[in-house]
Amino acid sequence: MTTAPAGSTASMSTDWRITPEFVFTDEESAALAEAIGTVMANPYRLYDAHAFQIGRLIEDGVVPERFRSYVSGLAGRDRHKEPAVVLKNVPYDRDVPVFDFDEPVKSKYELKRTFVAEGFLALFAQLAGTPPIGYLNINDGDVFQDIYPKRSMQSTQSQKALDTIHFHKDLANHFVRPDQVYMVGMRSNPENEVYTSFVRNIDVIGAFEEELELLRSPQFYTPFDDLTVMGGTLELGEADRHPIIGGEDDLRYFENRTIGVTDAARAIVPKVSATLHALKQRVFIEPGDFVITYNNHTVHAKEVVKVRKPEELCSRWIIKTVNVDDLEPHAQHFMPGTRHLVNG
Repeated sequence: MTTAPAGSTASMSTDWRITPEFVFTDEESAALAEAIGTVMANPYRLYDAHAFQIGRLIEDGVVPERFRSYVSGLAGRDRHKEPAVVLKNVPYDRDVPVFDFDEPVKSKYELKRTFVAEGFLALFAQLAGTPPIGYLNINDGDVFQDIYPKRSMQSTQSQKALDTIHFHKDLANHFVRPDQVYMVGMRSNPENEVYTSFVRNIDVIGAFEEELELLRSPQFYTPFDDLTVMGGTLELGEADRHPIIGGEDDLRYFENRTIGVTDAARAIVPKVSATLHALKQRVFIEPGDFVITYNNHTVHAKEVVKVRKPEELCSRWIIKTVNVDDLEPHAQHFMPGTRHLVNG
């Protein structure tokens, strides 16, 4: 992971800095990758069996003790103040072929023979007590998803986009919003300046004073995200009007998609976007980087700043899961017979 200055256009600042918090040694990473490689169940075909076998690995003591200790400490973290975390040198699959630009998910099923990154994501989720979930409308319910371009969706605002994805939080107006997004860097070329940028909710809210009442009123509208609408079969209807700021520090905003439905609301939307860019931090996700995003306390973006290797932009790849703190509040939305698949 490397960081880059945001290029602020306003006199705003934050005292929060994203720096790597935990780094696996080469020996730890290789040993854990070898252990995860013994899991035989395909996570895309036999998800429950894969999760069970990962649990057995944990019971067998394959996880380095200092990593266990680090993960256990995350439970007491102040997510408001530190809503993004970076770890380095985590286990991931090496030498995976480039996927087909037209059908990258199908190509992944055919070409990917090892599941080390998926196993690490599952292992981390179990250690942290944050179960992953899938959505019926996204990759037919796969728990393990890809930030990977697809030709037919390259111009969308989704994880299949080729270019910039503006500031947002994952599934912000879905009836099941994730608490975490976990990402493992798989493939990226440093000659292409493509960053994942983060802004804390509390910094954005702190930048407003007299406009807070307006931002807390339901005078805004954001359509459902592109992937949920274009990738699924369940019709979700029309999204509700909503405030941009809700609760203690919730921010519900998708840059260039959220609109105001009154004159006052329309006037403030550009200021919200400008504030995000003034306060952002950029992170370059390298292979083997693991990024934790506390989805309810930050917004993030994919920023394509400079492309020197266009053909390699088409194969930039991050594997991710979306996770929740507790399954029970969402149980009514799960497909019958499952404990992880959201019907929507």
